[in-house]
Amino acid sequence: MIRLPHPGRKLYHFLGGLGLVALLYLLERPAALGTLLALLGLATAMDWMRIRIPAVGAWAQAHLGAFLREQERYRFSGTPPYLLGALLAAWLYPRDAAALAVAFLAAGDVAATTVGERFGRTRIGQKSLEGSLAFLVASLLAGVLLAGTGASVPLAAVAAGAVTATLVELLPLPVNDNLAVPVCSGGIVTLVHGWF
Repeated sequence: MIRLPHPGRKLYHFLGGLGLVALLYLLERPAALGTLLALLGLATAMDWMRIRIPAVGAWAQAHLGAFLREQERYRFSGTPPYLLGALLAAWLYPRDAAALAVAFLAAGDVAATTVGERFGRTRIGQKSLEGSLAFLVASLLAGVLLAGTGASVPLAAVAAGAVTATLVELLPLPVNDNLAVPVCSGGIVTLVHGWF
């Protein structure tokens, strides 16, 4: 039986992303932006307390350790940049483009880490070709599913956004990819769709 590292983190990342996509469709834009801002503030405050207050850090490690990478033990986690990326996408772009951008991140990142950890052989910097291909396929599938369930975005825009998300995730950018992927891919979806 294949055991993959951090299954709880992967599930959290994927389901959290789906929850953010649902939030974008369930709430009107001002309410969605306000909710995302509140979630970002809460996540940032929780990470700050986890890092700065030893008792909170010990509790978090004991109860939430499955959701944290080892390098995040004394640093901010990926959650605040994830929420900031979703917030910026929702603020900058039309709802469908923002939802697609978050879906690319939610599906693609989990697929990339899962495949990359198990089958990644061809290294591209810190990433693998196999993981990046998994990111692309998962992003395309997520985009097609979202477009098929009501998002009024042509498949050309979905494909362009998925390719952009994959490249941004692959590149060694100085910005956390949880932030960069939705901002960049949402912009490309918007441009290709012709909203600008």
